Formats: sequence, structure tokens, C-alpha cells
Amino acid sequence: MENEKITIEKVSKENYHMFDDMVAWRISGVERSVEEKKLNKQTVFSDAYIQLGQQGFYAFAAKVEGRYVGWITMILTPKIGKWHRGIVYVDEVWTAPVYRRKGVAFALMQKAFDVANETNAVKVRLYTDNIPAQRLYEKCGFKVTNHAVFMESNEG
Repeated sequence: MENEKITIEKVSKENYHMFDDMVAWRISGVERSVEEKKLNKQTVFSDAYIQLGQQGFYAFAAKVEGRYVGWITMILTPKIGKWHRGIVYVDEVWTAPVYRRKGVAFALMQKAFDVANETNAVKVRLYTDNIPAQRLYEKCGFKVTNHAVFMESNEG
């Protein structure tokens, strides 16, 4: 991929159809055909547009050769009290299997630090149990600071 340029784009109403194509790729393991992508481009994703407009929510996609091959989503969580600044929490990072270990996820993670700088956040934080991903995060400057139990409700 040395000859292939990675660009990082903010996911918006204008390019959401490409993001949706990538999500379908992740779910099915197969990239949509050119015809399926053309049809999808005509779709109106009203619910997604509302989510993209939420204050403090960020979604970026990695583009290589005209298509999205990875994404990162994150949220800025305000903190009150001693810090008076927030923390950027990385929610999800994904790269298409054929683009893994080629710098895509690293470029996406750099965007998390850009968002932290732009918002004057204290730091970037994430939780993972994915060992290969942990190696990537360490290359990005993260270190294990705690071992936590991940919990979520059954409802919601």
C-alpha cells in the first residue's frame, strides 16, 4: 500500500452512502457491487443524519482508491470539577481485512488525537480486549492503565 494514499474524511450526509457501503462490507464480509453502490447512493439515511449531527460525536472514514476501507467513531465526554475539559472516547475502529497492517487504522487513530487537540480534551481513552488492536494502540502511544470489566444493560 506504499503507493496508495490514505485520506481521512469526516462522515457527513454527503458521503454517508459510502460509509453505509463499508458497514455492509463489514457485516457481510463482501464488498457491495458497483450496481448495489449506485442504488445505495439514492437512499436517504434520515436517522443516521440525525446521529451525525449530535454534538460531541465524531465519525471519520479512511479512503483509499476512491472507496472507504476503515472507520473510527468517537465521542467527546465533558468532565466537570478539577479538569473542566473533556475526554475523547474512541468507540470503534474498523479496517477492511485486506487493508489491515497497512497504516489505515494508525491514520484513523491519529484523527482521535486531532479531535482531542481541537476540542482541548485532556486525553484520548478507549477500552479493548482485542490483542492485535492493543498492539496498534500501543504504537499510537496508549498504555494499559487498568483492567476493567465491561458491562452493559440487556435493554436499550
